[in-house]
Amino acid sequence: MPKIKICKEEGCKNSQTTDGFCRLHYLKNWKKLQTEKKKKSAKNLNRYVESILKKHPDRYIEVIKKDLRSKKFDQFVDDEFGETGVASPFEAGTYDEDIESFLTDIKIHREF
Repeated sequence: MPKIKICKEEGCKNSQTTDGFCRLHYLKNWKKLQTEKKKKSAKNLNRYVESILKKHPDRYIEVIKKDLRSKKFDQFVDDEFGETGVASPFEAGTYDEDIESFLTDIKIHREF
């Protein structure tokens, strides 16, 4: 018999529906949850860039560009955001053009 998990919010006796919260408390905490997800994404991106810098210090920009163009990156985006989840920042028809324009606009700061 499956167990019903209770909402993480203190004092709430409703069952969990999303991210450990009931519907009401998920909506209440939505902004905080989204902020945490953005921070986690930024942290993961920083870790990725740092690992590329360690492996390829002389040509890290080319390696990052290559990774963005690869099918692995497309699979990562699908896994991370889902096909029916959060809308992609790139429209389906212009994805390749958006990636190309993004890659041409990458600039290296001297302080880095």
